[in-house]
Amino acid sequence: MSQQPRPSGEGSLLLLSLSISVAFLMETLDSTIIVPAIPAMAADFGVEPLRINLAISLYLVALAAMIPASGWLADRFGAKRIFLWAMAGFMVASIGAALSVSLEMLVGMRILQAVAGALMTPVGRLLLIRSVRKEELAAAIGWMSMPALVGPVLGPLVGGYIVTYASWPWIFLVKMPFGIAGLILAARMLPPDRLHPPGSFDVAGFVYCAVCLGAAQLLLDQLVHVFLPVPAIATLFAAIPVMAVAFLWHSRRRQRPALDLTLLRLPLFRVGFFAGGLSRLGLNALPFLLQLQLQLGFGWSAARAGWIVFIVAAGALVFKPLMRRVLAAFGFRTTLSVNALLGGAIAAILASVGQQTPAVAIGVLVFGFGLCRSLQFNTVNTLLFAEIPSERQSASTALGGVGQQLSMGLGISVAAVLVVQFQNAGFTVPSQAMSSAMFVVAGLTAISGLLFLRLHPADGAVVSRHRIYIQKS
Repeated sequence: MSQQPRPSGEGSLLLLSLSISVAFLMETLDSTIIVPAIPAMAADFGVEPLRINLAISLYLVALAAMIPASGWLADRFGAKRIFLWAMAGFMVASIGAALSVSLEMLVGMRILQAVAGALMTPVGRLLLIRSVRKEELAAAIGWMSMPALVGPVLGPLVGGYIVTYASWPWIFLVKMPFGIAGLILAARMLPPDRLHPPGSFDVAGFVYCAVCLGAAQLLLDQLVHVFLPVPAIATLFAAIPVMAVAFLWHSRRRQRPALDLTLLRLPLFRVGFFAGGLSRLGLNALPFLLQLQLQLGFGWSAARAGWIVFIVAAGALVFKPLMRRVLAAFGFRTTLSVNALLGGAIAAILASVGQQTPAVAIGVLVFGFGLCRSLQFNTVNTLLFAEIPSERQSASTALGGVGQQLSMGLGISVAAVLVVQFQNAGFTVPSQAMSSAMFVVAGLTAISGLLFLRLHPADGAVVSRHRIYIQKS
């Protein structure tokens, strides 16, 4: 078997990285661009705005459920082939979403988008690692990662302007030119596939996980709006513990389960997974609530509200280069605990703003929140893999990816549930219910900061380059 071609020269490396980065741009753009369109979609479909959260939360849950299959499919059928088919499938599903005439059709198309997206980005990352020399890897990953920062920045802003000056279906069509260019580049630049015998796929474990995640998400959505009959709801209640126990029993008998839960025995991974998941839940719920508060509570246009959420992501973009310096100065324990408490405090202040609060003041608060959000997400992602041995990196990427996507989906669902419950409790003014939900979300974020105190000051210092490690070295 011949050796894979390797890119040579800065131009080839850039084109290769950008061809893969298009997948990251489409997925990250798609996950945020829909939020400003929620009121417009709800009006067209004749449903409550909070019900549109199904199109966001089920997208994220389906994305999480499919991630464990991505590596096996790439090894079995070829990473390049899977990547190209996934990109094409994502664009076809996006067109279907734009043509949706009901919430049910939109949710179905979003799930298909998620299936394709769950194959695009993990397989794209795998392709890049396999296709470049080690000395080129840092530069290649740098180029590939840029869309992950640009997508969330552009999403709310572009979505807000599309909804204000055009119509919501265009939020799914605006990325088509990027996708077509990415397909052409990837087909030309990516080296031919080399198949890697993956062994048998853990079908049973995959099904157990998918059913458990899907049932939990659907039950949460019943608290927002009951749309299933009682027998179906009872079945979902029963399915969650049954599937969870079945997977635990199954995973102990299989050498390579779909999700390797034994990774949770590693202290840093365990804290990053659970405490990090709680902080992601809170920090992802607040932008969703803020977007609804500004549009439905304060009467802002989608474009104006989009500028505010743009500032959240812009803060993240500004702070990302400084993360390593903060980690080196304070280490994982102090950085994660203090930053979560600070993020919770800013979220609580944002929950207190009213219609008379100057937009500039809201923008400053949102920018500070974006800084905290960026630092927390990047530091948690680093903590997860700080003590993972090389032979378990693939398994840790799968479990960590599922946890990340699940916490994002739960954040949006929990936010919607809180608003509905506060409305049912007597908060008839939309802004009051949303402010109360934002206070709860702020509390969840602060609690995650207390959980990070379980770390030792020197934990992960080899990775963070914290001064404790340097002194001992």
